Amino acid sequence: MEPNFNDQKALEKARKRVKDLKGFYDHLIVFIVIHLIILAVVLYFNGDLRFFITFTLLGWGIGLFIHAIVVFKWNPFTSDDWEQRKLKQFIEEQENQ
Repeated sequence: MEPNFNDQKALEKARKRVKDLKGFYDHLIVFIVIHLIILAVVLYFNGDLRFFITFTLLGWGIGLFIHAIVVFKWNPFTSDDWEQRKLKQFIEEQENQ
C-alpha cells in the first residue's frame, strides 16, 4: 500500500532517495563480502597484504567513500544552513536592484 502523499513530486523524491540509499547499502555489503573473501585467500596462501591494502581496500574504499558522500549529501562547505543563507542573500540582492 502506497503512502498517501499530497504531492507527487515529494513521493518521487522520496522513492529516489530510498533507491539511492539502498544502492549505497548494496555497495557496502558487496565491499565487505568481497574484501573478506580476498583477505581470507591472501592470508591462506601467505600472500602480500600490501597489495590487498593498496589496491583493493584503498582503491575501492575511495569509491565507496565518494558514494557515501553523494548519497548522504555530506559536504562540509555547503550545508543546508549555508544554502538557506545564500538563497536569502540572492533574493535580497535581486529585490534591491
